[in-house]
Amino acid sequence: MDLTRRRDRERYARQLTHATPAAMIMDATVAREAGDWRAACTAAGVDVHVDLRDVAARFGTAQASMIEADLAGFAPDFLRRHLPRADSAALEPGVRLVLSRRPEPFRTPGRLLRRRGTPVLVVTLPPTMDAPQRLALRVADVHELTGWWVDMPAWAWFDAAVTERRWAYGASASRLPWDGGDGPGDRASEFERLLAETGGDRLEDLFRSAGVEVADPNGRAWHSYALARAQANLPVLSAEAHRLAGRYREMLGGTTFRPLGWSGLDLTVRADGSVVVSTWDWAAGQGKTGPVGFGVAAPLDAALLRWGVLTPEELHPLVHEALFPGRAQDWRPVLHEPYAQVRVRCGGQWHVVEVIGAAVSTPHHDEAALQREALLGALGGRVSGCAGARAGFRTGGKSVPKEIRKLRQHHLARARHGDTDGVLSDLAAGTDPHFRDGHGRTLLHWLAHLDHRRVLPVLLAAGLPIAEPDVDGRTALHAAALAGNAELMTVLVAAGAPADARDARGKNADDLLAETRKRLRAAG
Repeated sequence: MDLTRRRDRERYARQLTHATPAAMIMDATVAREAGDWRAACTAAGVDVHVDLRDVAARFGTAQASMIEADLAGFAPDFLRRHLPRADSAALEPGVRLVLSRRPEPFRTPGRLLRRRGTPVLVVTLPPTMDAPQRLALRVADVHELTGWWVDMPAWAWFDAAVTERRWAYGASASRLPWDGGDGPGDRASEFERLLAETGGDRLEDLFRSAGVEVADPNGRAWHSYALARAQANLPVLSAEAHRLAGRYREMLGGTTFRPLGWSGLDLTVRADGSVVVSTWDWAAGQGKTGPVGFGVAAPLDAALLRWGVLTPEELHPLVHEALFPGRAQDWRPVLHEPYAQVRVRCGGQWHVVEVIGAAVSTPHHDEAALQREALLGALGGRVSGCAGARAGFRTGGKSVPKEIRKLRQHHLARARHGDTDGVLSDLAAGTDPHFRDGHGRTLLHWLAHLDHRRVLPVLLAAGLPIAEPDVDGRTALHAAALAGNAELMTVLVAAGAPADARDARGKNADDLLAETRKRLRAAG
Protein backbone atom coordinates (compact mmCIF):
# COMPACT_ATOMS: atom_id res chain seq x y z
CA MET A 1 0.00 0.00 0.00
CA ASP A 2 1.48 3.32 -1.12
CA LEU A 3 -0.06 6.10 0.98
CA THR A 4 1.24 8.77 -1.38
CA ARG A 5 -1.70 7.65 -3.54
CA ARG A 6 -5.07 9.05 -2.57
CA ARG A 7 -6.98 5.83 -3.22
CA ASP A 8 -4.66 3.86 -0.93
CA ARG A 9 -5.04 6.44 1.85
CA GLU A 10 -8.81 6.35 1.55
CA ARG A 11 -8.84 2.55 1.50
CA TYR A 12 -6.68 2.34 4.63
CA ALA A 13 -8.88 4.86 6.45
CA ARG A 14 -11.97 2.82 5.51
CA GLN A 15 -10.33 -0.33 6.85
CA LEU A 16 -9.73 1.34 10.21
CA THR A 17 -13.28 2.65 10.52
CA HIS A 18 -14.82 -0.66 9.49
CA ALA A 19 -12.60 -2.62 11.89
CA THR A 20 -13.41 -0.29 14.80
CA PRO A 21 -16.61 1.74 14.34
CA ALA A 22 -16.96 4.95 16.31
CA ALA A 23 -19.50 3.60 18.81
CA MET A 24 -17.28 0.59 19.51
CA ILE A 25 -14.25 2.77 20.26
CA MET A 26 -16.25 5.06 22.52
CA ASP A 27 -17.96 2.33 24.55
CA ALA A 28 -14.89 0.10 24.82
CA THR A 29 -12.65 3.02 25.85
CA VAL A 30 -15.05 4.17 28.57
CA ALA A 31 -15.29 0.62 29.95
CA ARG A 32 -11.53 0.03 29.80
CA GLU A 33 -10.69 3.31 31.53
CA ALA A 34 -13.24 2.39 34.24
CA GLY A 35 -11.38 -0.88 34.80
CA ASP A 36 -14.17 -3.09 33.40
CA TRP A 37 -12.46 -5.32 30.84
CA ARG A 38 -15.55 -7.53 30.48
CA ALA A 39 -17.68 -4.54 29.46
CA ALA A 40 -14.93 -3.47 27.02
CA CYS A 41 -15.10 -6.93 25.44
CA THR A 42 -18.88 -6.71 25.16
CA ALA A 43 -18.57 -3.35 23.40
CA ALA A 44 -15.97 -4.73 20.99
CA GLY A 45 -17.86 -7.89 20.01
CA VAL A 46 -15.77 -10.31 22.06
CA ASP A 47 -17.43 -13.33 23.70
CA VAL A 48 -15.65 -13.98 27.02
CA HIS A 49 -15.09 -17.57 28.19
CA VAL A 50 -12.74 -16.81 31.08
CA ASP A 51 -13.15 -17.83 34.73
CA LEU A 52 -10.21 -16.52 36.78
CA ARG A 53 -11.02 -18.91 39.64
CA ASP A 54 -10.69 -21.82 37.23
CA VAL A 55 -7.39 -20.38 35.94
CA ALA A 56 -6.03 -20.20 39.50
CA ALA A 57 -7.15 -23.76 40.26
CA ARG A 58 -5.54 -25.09 37.09
CA PHE A 59 -2.33 -23.04 36.89
CA GLY A 60 -1.81 -21.56 40.36
CA THR A 61 -2.39 -18.09 41.80
CA ALA A 62 0.82 -16.56 40.44
CA GLN A 63 -0.03 -17.55 36.87
CA ALA A 64 -3.64 -16.45 37.33
CA SER A 65 -2.42 -13.04 38.51
CA MET A 66 -0.44 -12.61 35.28
CA ILE A 67 -3.54 -13.44 33.23
CA GLU A 68 -5.59 -11.00 35.31
CA ALA A 69 -3.03 -8.25 34.69
CA ASP A 70 -3.18 -8.89 30.93
CA LEU A 71 -6.96 -8.71 31.02
CA ALA A 72 -6.91 -5.46 33.00
CA GLY A 73 -5.09 -3.74 30.13
CA PHE A 74 -6.78 -5.59 27.28
CA ALA A 75 -8.03 -3.19 24.58
CA PRO A 76 -10.22 -5.44 22.39
CA ASP A 77 -11.38 -2.69 20.05
CA PHE A 78 -7.76 -1.75 19.34
CA LEU A 79 -6.80 -5.38 18.75
CA ARG A 80 -9.40 -5.53 15.97
CA ARG A 81 -7.35 -3.05 13.93
CA HIS A 82 -4.46 -5.49 13.70
CA LEU A 83 -6.25 -8.76 13.02
CA PRO A 84 -5.47 -10.79 9.88
CA ARG A 85 -8.11 -10.28 7.20
CA ALA A 86 -9.00 -11.94 3.93
CA ASP A 87 -9.16 -10.03 0.66
CA SER A 88 -12.86 -9.38 1.32
CA ALA A 89 -11.84 -7.50 4.53
CA ALA A 90 -13.60 -10.18 6.59
CA LEU A 91 -11.56 -11.64 9.43
CA GLU A 92 -9.40 -14.61 8.40
CA PRO A 93 -11.51 -17.63 9.44
CA GLY A 94 -10.54 -19.77 12.42
CA VAL A 95 -7.23 -18.05 13.20
CA ARG A 96 -6.08 -18.22 16.84
CA LEU A 97 -4.22 -15.33 18.46
CA VAL A 98 -2.00 -15.60 21.53
CA LEU A 99 -1.90 -12.57 23.83
CA SER A 100 0.75 -12.62 26.54
CA ARG A 101 3.19 -10.14 28.12
CA ARG A 102 5.23 -12.78 29.93
CA PRO A 103 8.78 -11.46 30.33
CA GLU A 104 10.38 -14.91 30.15
CA PRO A 105 10.32 -17.34 27.21
CA PHE A 106 7.80 -20.13 27.03
CA ARG A 107 9.54 -23.25 28.25
CA THR A 108 8.64 -26.92 28.32
CA PRO A 109 7.58 -27.42 31.95
CA GLY A 110 9.37 -29.88 34.19
CA ARG A 111 7.67 -33.07 35.32
CA LEU A 112 6.35 -31.53 38.56
CA LEU A 113 4.83 -28.57 36.71
CA ARG A 114 3.52 -30.44 33.68
CA ARG A 115 -0.07 -30.41 34.95
CA ARG A 116 -0.05 -26.62 35.37
CA GLY A 117 1.79 -25.53 32.24
CA THR A 118 1.77 -21.91 31.06
CA PRO A 119 -1.54 -20.07 30.60
CA VAL A 120 -2.04 -17.50 27.84
CA LEU A 121 -5.00 -15.54 26.54
CA VAL A 122 -6.22 -16.97 23.26
CA VAL A 123 -8.54 -15.09 20.90
CA THR A 124 -10.25 -17.11 18.18
CA LEU A 125 -11.56 -15.49 15.01
CA PRO A 126 -14.93 -16.44 13.44
CA PRO A 127 -15.15 -19.89 11.81
CA THR A 128 -16.08 -18.59 8.33
CA MET A 129 -15.84 -15.30 6.44
CA ASP A 130 -19.64 -14.99 6.36
CA ALA A 131 -20.01 -15.62 10.11
CA PRO A 132 -20.67 -12.68 12.46
CA GLN A 133 -17.36 -10.92 13.00
CA ARG A 134 -17.23 -11.72 16.72
CA LEU A 135 -14.19 -12.92 18.63
CA ALA A 136 -13.94 -15.55 21.36
CA LEU A 137 -11.61 -15.02 24.35
CA ARG A 138 -10.33 -17.96 26.41
CA VAL A 139 -7.40 -18.99 28.58
CA ALA A 140 -5.39 -21.94 27.26
CA ASP A 141 -2.16 -23.74 28.09
CA VAL A 142 0.36 -22.58 25.50
CA HIS A 143 1.83 -26.09 25.45
CA GLU A 144 -1.51 -27.46 24.25
CA LEU A 145 -1.59 -25.30 21.13
CA THR A 146 -1.22 -27.24 17.89
CA GLY A 147 -0.84 -26.16 14.28
CA TRP A 148 -0.19 -22.49 13.64
CA TRP A 149 -1.23 -19.43 15.58
CA VAL A 150 -0.55 -15.69 15.62
CA ASP A 151 1.36 -14.28 18.59
CA MET A 152 0.41 -10.60 18.85
CA PRO A 153 2.88 -7.98 20.16
CA ALA A 154 1.76 -6.06 23.24
CA TRP A 155 1.54 -2.74 21.38
CA ALA A 156 -1.33 -4.17 19.30
CA TRP A 157 -3.60 -5.05 22.23
CA PHE A 158 -2.35 -3.84 25.65
CA ASP A 159 -3.25 -0.28 26.65
CA ALA A 160 -0.11 0.50 28.70
CA ALA A 161 2.35 -0.50 25.92
CA VAL A 162 2.71 3.18 24.97
CA THR A 163 6.46 3.26 24.30
CA GLU A 164 6.31 0.12 22.14
CA ARG A 165 3.30 1.53 20.28
CA ARG A 166 5.06 4.81 19.50
CA TRP A 167 7.96 2.83 18.02
CA ALA A 168 5.66 0.51 16.05
CA TYR A 169 3.81 3.49 14.56
CA GLY A 170 7.11 4.95 13.38
CA ALA A 171 7.51 8.00 15.61
CA SER A 172 10.99 9.26 16.41
CA ALA A 173 11.83 11.37 19.46
CA SER A 174 10.71 14.61 17.80
CA ARG A 175 8.48 13.83 14.82
CA LEU A 176 6.09 11.48 13.10
CA PRO A 177 6.80 9.73 9.80
CA TRP A 178 6.01 11.75 6.66
CA ASP A 179 6.09 14.97 8.67
CA GLY A 180 9.53 16.41 7.85
CA GLY A 181 12.36 17.25 10.25
CA ASP A 182 15.12 15.10 11.81
CA GLY A 183 17.84 13.50 9.79
CA PRO A 184 18.69 10.07 8.38
CA GLY A 185 18.85 7.32 10.96
CA ASP A 186 15.98 8.37 13.20
CA ARG A 187 12.98 6.04 13.57
CA ALA A 188 10.64 8.17 11.46
CA SER A 189 13.13 8.30 8.58
CA GLU A 190 13.65 4.54 8.80
CA PHE A 191 9.88 4.01 8.72
CA GLU A 192 9.50 6.20 5.62
CA ARG A 193 12.37 4.51 3.82
CA LEU A 194 11.25 0.95 4.49
CA LEU A 195 7.71 1.64 3.27
CA ALA A 196 8.71 3.68 0.20
CA GLU A 197 7.48 2.38 -3.13
CA THR A 198 10.09 0.12 -4.72
CA GLY A 199 10.34 -3.17 -6.59
CA GLY A 200 12.51 -5.81 -8.25
CA ASP A 201 15.99 -6.37 -6.86
CA ARG A 202 15.67 -3.17 -4.82
CA LEU A 203 13.26 -5.01 -2.55
CA GLU A 204 15.98 -7.46 -1.55
CA ASP A 205 18.31 -4.53 -0.75
CA LEU A 206 15.52 -2.94 1.27
CA PHE A 207 15.09 -6.10 3.35
CA ARG A 208 18.83 -6.34 3.96
CA SER A 209 18.93 -2.71 5.11
CA ALA A 210 16.31 -3.64 7.72
CA GLY A 211 18.50 -6.42 9.09
CA VAL A 212 16.76 -9.22 7.19
CA GLU A 213 18.76 -11.36 4.79
CA VAL A 214 17.02 -12.70 1.68
CA ALA A 215 17.79 -16.29 0.74
CA ASP A 216 18.25 -17.31 -2.87
CA PRO A 217 14.81 -17.29 -4.50
CA ASN A 218 13.08 -20.44 -5.66
CA GLY A 219 11.22 -18.99 -8.62
CA ARG A 220 11.95 -15.31 -9.21
CA ALA A 221 8.39 -14.17 -10.03
CA TRP A 222 6.81 -15.63 -6.89
CA HIS A 223 9.79 -14.56 -4.79
CA SER A 224 9.40 -10.90 -5.83
CA TYR A 225 5.65 -11.02 -5.29
CA ALA A 226 6.08 -12.48 -1.79
CA LEU A 227 8.66 -9.85 -0.82
CA ALA A 228 6.37 -7.08 -2.07
CA ARG A 229 3.50 -8.40 0.06
CA ALA A 230 5.74 -8.56 3.14
CA GLN A 231 7.06 -5.01 2.72
CA ALA A 232 4.26 -3.65 4.91
CA ASN A 233 5.73 -5.74 7.76
CA LEU A 234 9.29 -4.55 7.20
CA PRO A 235 9.57 -1.72 9.81
CA VAL A 236 8.76 -4.19 12.59
CA LEU A 237 9.96 -7.44 11.01
CA SER A 238 13.35 -7.94 12.62
CA ALA A 239 12.16 -6.99 16.12
CA GLU A 240 9.15 -9.29 15.86
CA ALA A 241 11.29 -12.15 14.56
CA HIS A 242 13.60 -11.94 17.57
CA ARG A 243 10.67 -11.62 19.98
CA LEU A 244 9.05 -14.77 18.62
CA ALA A 245 12.28 -16.73 18.50
CA GLY A 246 13.09 -15.82 22.09
CA ARG A 247 9.62 -16.75 23.26
CA TYR A 248 9.19 -20.06 21.44
CA ARG A 249 12.57 -21.53 20.41
CA GLU A 250 13.04 -23.77 23.44
CA MET A 251 9.38 -24.72 23.66
CA LEU A 252 9.33 -25.85 20.02
CA GLY A 253 12.49 -27.92 20.34
CA GLY A 254 14.82 -25.40 18.72
CA THR A 255 12.94 -25.01 15.46
CA THR A 256 12.94 -21.53 13.98
CA PHE A 257 10.56 -22.15 11.07
CA ARG A 258 8.35 -19.06 10.95
CA PRO A 259 5.92 -18.68 8.05
CA LEU A 260 5.23 -14.99 7.56
CA GLY A 261 1.51 -15.29 7.83
CA TRP A 262 -0.05 -15.10 4.38
CA SER A 263 2.90 -13.43 2.62
CA GLY A 264 4.36 -16.63 1.14
CA LEU A 265 7.68 -16.33 2.98
CA ASP A 266 9.43 -18.40 5.65
CA LEU A 267 11.13 -16.56 8.49
CA THR A 268 14.16 -18.03 10.27
CA VAL A 269 16.19 -16.64 13.16
CA ARG A 270 19.61 -18.27 13.12
CA ALA A 271 21.69 -19.15 16.15
CA ASP A 272 23.87 -16.06 15.55
CA GLY A 273 20.79 -13.83 15.72
CA SER A 274 20.56 -13.06 12.01
CA VAL A 275 17.11 -13.09 10.39
CA VAL A 276 16.54 -14.74 7.01
CA VAL A 277 13.49 -14.86 4.78
CA SER A 278 12.99 -17.31 1.94
CA THR A 279 10.18 -18.41 -0.34
CA TRP A 280 7.69 -20.54 1.55
CA ASP A 281 8.53 -24.24 1.33
CA TRP A 282 5.11 -25.82 1.81
CA ALA A 283 6.43 -29.37 2.06
CA ALA A 284 8.93 -28.42 4.77
CA GLY A 285 6.15 -26.85 6.81
CA GLN A 286 3.91 -29.91 6.93
CA GLY A 287 3.41 -31.24 10.43
CA LYS A 288 5.20 -28.34 12.07
CA THR A 289 3.73 -26.22 14.81
CA GLY A 290 4.46 -22.77 16.08
CA PRO A 291 3.57 -19.09 15.83
CA VAL A 292 2.89 -17.47 12.51
CA GLY A 293 6.01 -15.38 12.03
CA PHE A 294 4.12 -12.28 11.96
CA GLY A 295 0.61 -11.32 12.79
CA VAL A 296 0.86 -7.61 12.10
CA ALA A 297 1.98 -5.05 9.57
CA ALA A 298 3.49 -1.69 10.48
CA PRO A 299 0.58 0.72 11.19
CA LEU A 300 0.24 3.66 8.83
CA ASP A 301 -2.00 6.04 10.78
CA ALA A 302 0.65 8.77 10.79
CA ALA A 303 0.44 8.95 7.00
CA LEU A 304 -3.28 9.70 7.27
CA LEU A 305 -2.39 12.63 9.52
CA ARG A 306 0.24 13.88 7.07
CA TRP A 307 -2.21 13.84 4.16
CA GLY A 308 -5.12 15.32 6.09
CA VAL A 309 -7.31 12.23 5.97
CA LEU A 310 -7.49 12.21 9.79
CA THR A 311 -6.91 14.82 12.48
CA PRO A 312 -5.32 14.04 15.86
CA GLU A 313 -8.80 14.20 17.40
CA GLU A 314 -9.95 11.37 15.12
CA LEU A 315 -7.13 8.95 16.01
CA HIS A 316 -7.89 5.99 18.19
CA PRO A 317 -7.25 7.20 21.78
CA LEU A 318 -4.42 4.70 22.28
CA VAL A 319 -2.73 5.85 19.06
CA HIS A 320 -3.12 9.50 20.05
CA GLU A 321 -1.58 8.79 23.47
CA ALA A 322 1.47 7.21 21.80
CA LEU A 323 1.96 9.76 19.01
CA PHE A 324 1.12 12.91 21.00
CA PRO A 325 2.31 12.31 24.59
CA GLY A 326 1.01 14.87 27.05
CA ARG A 327 -1.56 16.31 24.63
CA ALA A 328 -5.22 16.25 25.66
CA GLN A 329 -7.36 14.69 22.95
CA ASP A 330 -10.86 15.95 22.23
CA TRP A 331 -11.85 12.65 20.63
CA ARG A 332 -14.18 12.95 17.67
CA PRO A 333 -15.43 9.86 15.89
CA VAL A 334 -14.84 9.45 12.17
CA LEU A 335 -18.36 9.63 10.74
CA HIS A 336 -19.67 8.44 7.40
CA GLU A 337 -21.35 11.22 5.44
CA PRO A 338 -24.62 9.64 4.26
CA TYR A 339 -25.15 12.14 1.44
CA ALA A 340 -23.43 12.52 -1.93
CA GLN A 341 -24.15 13.83 -5.41
CA VAL A 342 -22.96 11.99 -8.53
CA ARG A 343 -23.33 12.99 -12.18
CA VAL A 344 -24.38 10.24 -14.61
CA ARG A 345 -24.86 10.19 -18.37
CA CYS A 346 -28.57 9.80 -19.06
CA GLY A 347 -30.14 10.02 -22.52
CA GLY A 348 -27.39 12.20 -23.92
CA GLN A 349 -27.41 14.56 -20.93
CA TRP A 350 -25.68 14.74 -17.57
CA HIS A 351 -28.06 14.26 -14.67
CA VAL A 352 -27.39 14.51 -10.94
CA VAL A 353 -28.12 11.41 -8.87
CA GLU A 354 -28.27 11.84 -5.08
CA VAL A 355 -27.26 9.17 -2.59
CA ILE A 356 -28.95 9.64 0.79
CA GLY A 357 -28.02 7.01 3.34
CA ALA A 358 -28.64 3.75 1.50
CA ALA A 359 -31.10 5.16 -1.03
CA VAL A 360 -30.65 6.70 -4.48
CA SER A 361 -32.75 9.70 -5.47
CA THR A 362 -33.10 10.83 -9.10
CA PRO A 363 -34.39 14.44 -9.13
CA HIS A 364 -34.65 14.53 -12.95
CA HIS A 365 -37.16 11.64 -13.13
CA ASP A 366 -40.33 10.63 -11.37
CA GLU A 367 -41.03 6.98 -10.52
CA ALA A 368 -43.03 6.36 -13.72
CA ALA A 369 -40.22 7.69 -15.91
CA LEU A 370 -37.66 5.54 -14.10
CA GLN A 371 -39.76 2.43 -14.61
CA ARG A 372 -40.14 3.20 -18.35
CA GLU A 373 -36.37 3.75 -18.63
CA ALA A 374 -35.68 0.49 -16.79
CA LEU A 375 -38.13 -1.44 -19.01
CA LEU A 376 -36.66 -0.06 -22.23
CA GLY A 377 -33.16 -0.80 -20.97
CA ALA A 378 -34.11 -4.36 -20.04
CA LEU A 379 -35.52 -4.93 -23.53
CA GLY A 380 -32.25 -3.64 -24.99
CA GLY A 381 -30.14 -5.79 -22.67
CA ARG A 382 -28.80 -3.04 -20.42
CA VAL A 383 -30.29 -0.55 -17.98
CA SER A 384 -28.25 2.68 -17.98
CA GLY A 385 -28.59 6.32 -17.03
CA CYS A 386 -30.41 7.32 -13.86
CA ALA A 387 -32.45 4.10 -13.81
CA GLY A 388 -29.26 2.07 -14.16
CA ALA A 389 -27.61 3.99 -11.31
CA ARG A 390 -30.53 3.24 -9.00
CA ALA A 391 -30.82 -0.41 -10.05
CA GLY A 392 -27.06 -0.88 -9.74
CA PHE A 393 -27.01 0.62 -6.27
CA ARG A 394 -29.84 -1.67 -5.20
CA THR A 395 -28.41 -4.89 -6.62
CA GLY A 396 -24.71 -4.34 -7.39
CA GLY A 397 -25.30 -4.32 -11.15
CA LYS A 398 -22.59 -3.34 -13.59
CA SER A 399 -24.14 -0.02 -14.60
CA VAL A 400 -23.62 1.63 -11.22
CA PRO A 401 -21.14 4.56 -11.38
CA LYS A 402 -17.84 4.14 -9.53
CA GLU A 403 -18.64 6.79 -6.90
CA ILE A 404 -21.97 5.17 -6.06
CA ARG A 405 -20.34 1.72 -6.02
CA LYS A 406 -17.92 2.93 -3.32
CA LEU A 407 -20.77 4.21 -1.17
CA ARG A 408 -22.60 0.94 -1.67
CA GLN A 409 -19.55 -1.07 -0.58
CA HIS A 410 -19.14 1.14 2.49
CA HIS A 411 -22.75 0.59 3.49
CA LEU A 412 -22.43 -3.19 3.09
CA ALA A 413 -19.17 -3.19 5.06
CA ARG A 414 -20.93 -1.54 7.98
CA ALA A 415 -23.36 -4.43 8.18
CA ARG A 416 -20.66 -7.09 7.70
CA HIS A 417 -18.49 -5.65 10.48
CA GLY A 418 -21.33 -5.23 12.95
CA ASP A 419 -21.53 -1.43 12.97
CA THR A 420 -25.08 -1.20 14.35
CA ASP A 421 -24.95 2.56 14.94
CA GLY A 422 -23.64 3.17 11.43
CA VAL A 423 -26.35 1.04 9.84
CA LEU A 424 -29.01 2.81 11.91
CA SER A 425 -27.71 6.20 10.78
CA ASP A 426 -28.13 5.14 7.16
CA LEU A 427 -31.58 3.78 7.91
CA ALA A 428 -32.52 7.10 9.47
CA ALA A 429 -31.34 8.83 6.30
CA GLY A 430 -33.69 6.69 4.19
CA THR A 431 -32.59 3.16 3.34
CA ASP A 432 -33.90 1.76 0.07
CA PRO A 433 -35.91 -1.37 1.03
CA HIS A 434 -34.69 -3.07 -2.16
CA PHE A 435 -31.00 -2.64 -1.32
CA ARG A 436 -29.12 -5.97 -1.66
CA ASP A 437 -25.58 -7.26 -1.67
CA GLY A 438 -24.05 -9.24 -4.54
CA HIS A 439 -25.70 -12.46 -3.32
CA GLY A 440 -29.15 -10.92 -3.19
CA ARG A 441 -29.16 -10.53 0.59
CA THR A 442 -30.99 -7.62 2.20
CA LEU A 443 -30.00 -6.11 5.52
CA LEU A 444 -32.32 -8.63 7.17
CA HIS A 445 -29.87 -11.35 6.12
CA TRP A 446 -27.12 -9.56 8.08
CA LEU A 447 -29.01 -9.25 11.36
CA ALA A 448 -26.79 -11.85 13.09
CA HIS A 449 -23.88 -9.43 12.62
CA LEU A 450 -25.79 -6.55 14.22
CA ASP A 451 -27.78 -5.81 17.37
CA HIS A 452 -31.01 -7.26 16.04
CA ARG A 453 -33.03 -5.87 18.93
CA ARG A 454 -32.33 -2.36 17.66
CA VAL A 455 -32.17 -2.97 13.91
CA LEU A 456 -35.01 -5.43 13.15
CA PRO A 457 -37.90 -3.10 14.10
CA VAL A 458 -36.44 -0.34 11.91
CA LEU A 459 -36.00 -2.67 8.93
CA LEU A 460 -39.53 -3.99 9.20
CA ALA A 461 -40.89 -0.43 9.47
CA ALA A 462 -38.93 0.45 6.31
CA GLY A 463 -40.86 -2.24 4.45
CA LEU A 464 -38.24 -4.97 3.99
CA PRO A 465 -40.06 -8.27 3.31
CA ILE A 466 -39.04 -10.75 5.99
CA ALA A 467 -39.45 -13.81 3.74
CA GLU A 468 -37.46 -12.44 0.76
CA PRO A 469 -34.84 -15.02 -0.38
CA ASP A 470 -31.33 -14.41 -1.71
CA VAL A 471 -29.94 -16.00 -4.88
CA ASP A 472 -29.55 -19.33 -3.01
CA GLY A 473 -33.16 -19.27 -1.87
CA ARG A 474 -32.19 -18.44 1.71
CA THR A 475 -34.27 -16.08 3.79
CA ALA A 476 -33.18 -14.03 6.79
CA LEU A 477 -34.20 -17.02 8.94
CA HIS A 478 -31.81 -19.26 6.99
CA ALA A 479 -29.04 -16.66 7.45
CA ALA A 480 -29.61 -16.62 11.22
CA ALA A 481 -29.40 -20.42 11.26
CA LEU A 482 -26.13 -20.39 9.31
CA ALA A 483 -24.77 -18.01 11.97
CA GLY A 484 -25.90 -20.42 14.70
CA ASN A 485 -28.07 -17.72 16.27
CA ALA A 486 -31.08 -19.57 17.69
CA GLU A 487 -32.23 -16.50 19.63
CA LEU A 488 -32.49 -14.44 16.43
CA MET A 489 -34.32 -17.31 14.71
CA THR A 490 -36.99 -17.23 17.43
CA VAL A 491 -37.34 -13.46 17.05
CA LEU A 492 -37.68 -13.70 13.26
CA VAL A 493 -40.34 -16.42 13.44
CA ALA A 494 -42.28 -14.29 15.93
CA ALA A 495 -42.03 -11.40 13.45
CA GLY A 496 -43.59 -13.50 10.70
CA ALA A 497 -40.68 -15.34 9.03
CA PRO A 498 -41.96 -18.66 7.57
CA ALA A 499 -40.28 -21.45 9.56
CA ASP A 500 -40.81 -24.03 6.80
CA ALA A 501 -39.18 -22.04 3.97
CA ARG A 502 -36.58 -24.09 2.09
CA ASP A 503 -33.50 -22.94 0.24
CA ALA A 504 -32.18 -24.11 -3.14
CA ARG A 505 -30.84 -27.31 -1.50
CA GLY A 506 -34.23 -28.07 0.04
CA LYS A 507 -33.03 -27.20 3.56
CA ASN A 508 -35.13 -25.34 6.10
CA ALA A 509 -33.66 -23.17 8.87
CA ASP A 510 -33.63 -25.98 11.45
CA ASP A 511 -31.63 -28.14 9.03
CA LEU A 512 -29.05 -25.39 8.59
CA LEU A 513 -28.83 -24.74 12.33
CA ALA A 514 -28.08 -28.42 12.95
CA GLU A 515 -25.38 -28.36 10.25
CA THR A 516 -23.85 -25.22 11.72
CA ARG A 517 -23.72 -26.66 15.23
CA LYS A 518 -22.15 -29.88 13.96
CA ARG A 519 -19.50 -27.92 12.08
CA LEU A 520 -18.70 -25.76 15.10
CA ARG A 521 -18.36 -28.84 17.35
CA ALA A 522 -15.98 -30.43 14.86
CA ALA A 523 -13.88 -27.25 14.76
CA GLY A 524 -13.60 -27.28 18.57
